[in-house]
Amino acid sequence: MNLSAGELNRPEFRFLDLLFPWIAIIGLSGFLAAWLVVAIMERTGLARYVWHLPLFFVALVVLFSSLIGMLLLP
Repeated sequence: MNLSAGELNRPEFRFLDLLFPWIAIIGLSGFLAAWLVVAIMERTGLARYVWHLPLFFVALVVLFSSLIGMLLLP
């Protein structure tokens, strides 16, 4: 799994002879990052200050996916 500049310009990511689109990888990583943040918020009690937690979770998924996409894709 070498992430060189040539690998990032391809629209698919090859893993065990399967091709995954980059948007799926970025969306999955954004989902996992948002899940981690919400889990930490629930564990520390900060989730009670959020008005609608599922809507906040979706917003975090979009935010993290956008940030990861901007960082990884040129």
